Amino acid sequence: MYLGPTLAGFVADCATVTDEFELKELLGAITPELGCEQFALVSHVDLVGPPREAMVIMNYHEAWVERSLLSNYYADDPVHAASTRTVTAFLWSLIPTMIRLTQRQRRILDEARPFGLCDGITVPIQAPGEYRGTCSFSGRHPIELTAHLLGCVQIIGTFAFEAARRLQRKRWKLSIEEHDVPRLSQRQIDCIALIACGKTDKEMGIILGLSPYTVRQYVDDAMRRYDVFKRTELVVRALFDGQICYRALIRQ
Repeated sequence: MYLGPTLAGFVADCATVTDEFELKELLGAITPELGCEQFALVSHVDLVGPPREAMVIMNYHEAWVERSLLSNYYADDPVHAASTRTVTAFLWSLIPTMIRLTQRQRRILDEARPFGLCDGITVPIQAPGEYRGTCSFSGRHPIELTAHLLGCVQIIGTFAFEAARRLQRKRWKLSIEEHDVPRLSQRQIDCIALIACGKTDKEMGIILGLSPYTVRQYVDDAMRRYDVFKRTELVVRALFDGQICYRALIRQ
């Protein structure tokens, strides 16, 4: 499989698409080049009542989409769950090694096969301050993961999702500033992480070598930048924006 000119053309076209229908056509044209038949570019949100910024562009079988919505399968989607464990494309066949599958998740994978979703490859997408998402390509036959395929899928998924984000910002007239993440100092980030661990100002001061008054100043300034009034809300916003992460909290 050689995708040199095709891949370059896809990247260029992603920059010029004017609506979701054009982007869907692009994904539909590139999917067979990957040895797949179906694709799904989705934000990880409640698909029954998705937020306006959410993105859903796919050509999955309508019967499977209907079943997924009626059964709320998207809430327990094993592909979505596995996508939180890596930043690079992964094969669906590797999902059992990435997460501990529940009985419901195993049923989802089994029920998807008759609809042509037997194997697939997924690109995780995470932009600070926005909903997580994935771009997946799937088909009826096993997929052999090569370095070439991995690189191509990663590029295609990333550029397709960015094109979808641009279209959504244009549709809802969202300015780039609305998605800006407040700029925090490293000391402020350290304080927020310690708040999330349940530390008091005095305990944070001991850990960081600061006075409780200085700690409080760092925290109060961070709250002003986020325009929040509760420390718990500050932690949630910082986690959502990627300023702190769960692994950092575990190490703390």
